[in-house]
Amino acid sequence: MRIDCSIALDVLSMANLSILLFGLRGRERGDRANRAYFQIVLLVLAFLALDVAYLALYGRPWARVAIAAVKSAYFVVNAAIVWTWARFVLHTLFPGTADGHSALYTALFAADAAIVLVNCFCGWMFSISEEGTIVIGYAAMWAFTLLNYLSIAAVMLLLYRSRNWVKRETLLPFLLFPVLPLCAELVQIAVRSVSLICTYALSTLMLYQVSQGSLIYTDALTGLGNRRLLDEYLGRWFDGAGSGKVCGVMIDLDGLKAINDTCGHLCGDQMLVRMAEVIRRSERKGMVATRYGGDEFVVVWRDGEERAEGLLRRLEQARAALNSQPGGGGQLSFSTGSLCCEREGMGAGDFLRRLDEEMYRVKNAKKQGCAPSEADFPRPN
Repeated sequence: MRIDCSIALDVLSMANLSILLFGLRGRERGDRANRAYFQIVLLVLAFLALDVAYLALYGRPWARVAIAAVKSAYFVVNAAIVWTWARFVLHTLFPGTADGHSALYTALFAADAAIVLVNCFCGWMFSISEEGTIVIGYAAMWAFTLLNYLSIAAVMLLLYRSRNWVKRETLLPFLLFPVLPLCAELVQIAVRSVSLICTYALSTLMLYQVSQGSLIYTDALTGLGNRRLLDEYLGRWFDGAGSGKVCGVMIDLDGLKAINDTCGHLCGDQMLVRMAEVIRRSERKGMVATRYGGDEFVVVWRDGEERAEGLLRRLEQARAALNSQPGGGGQLSFSTGSLCCEREGMGAGDFLRRLDEEMYRVKNAKKQGCAPSEADFPRPN
């Protein structure tokens, strides 16, 4: 592929991403997941622009210093894209624990940036020949590449471990984001005349699907689904043809008003995030976990009424594990109500109303000091 064709592909990709960036105005001030996606688009645009500059200067002896500067920036931005992608995954899927995981990816990015910085003085990673072409130092280049791949592998492992509760349509774009550029790199190793940096633009557009879904269907504070997502699923299940059961568990965080009044709303927000983490650890594939509103959460699924008992047990186990951690910020307590009913003859609104009644029945029993027995729990209809 000739250089002018590669430049044309890069410029076309930049034009498409610029249109996307224009539509994302204001997202840089949104929640952390949306800010991370906005930064990915900016970084990929910069990456493509640096590739255009490198291709335009390549083979010009008088531009050796400029080529070296452009290529150094190119590698730093490449590592920054991987780092920001990792942060986007964390803040989209694991908002409650994202900061704890971020340290690893930040350290790997810093190591990559340090390799490029040292290269500016010693040329171990790459240098520019008298003819204005790049000369690779394979040991340092492989060290840089392996650090990038280590970040990618760590995120891939995290995504694989989350496959039971993350929807496939969300998981797939996350997984494919680094795969397309990686395949392009392998092609370029085999065919040096081919430049496929534009695959980063395609990967970024694939992530746009997740970014939009995150904005529309995700509760910004907890990272769980929001009321819109719950209503859409229940509407689809109850209004659709066929029989079967719909099951759900409603969870009410105990004492949130008292926490807000005594410790402030920031402490209350932290308790909501911890509650979401308990739910995230407890849900299983096929379940839809949402923040219903305020201090209430709802997890719903189709059929399998026996799964309610398992979910309630896992919620208690996750709560106990979280409360046992030092420096947890207060003991987490909640009340739950469960319901399973036939879809036929019932609507989404009726289901939520009855689920709410079951939860408050259990909550009132706790306040009166008499925890409900197994016989008190609702039987499937």
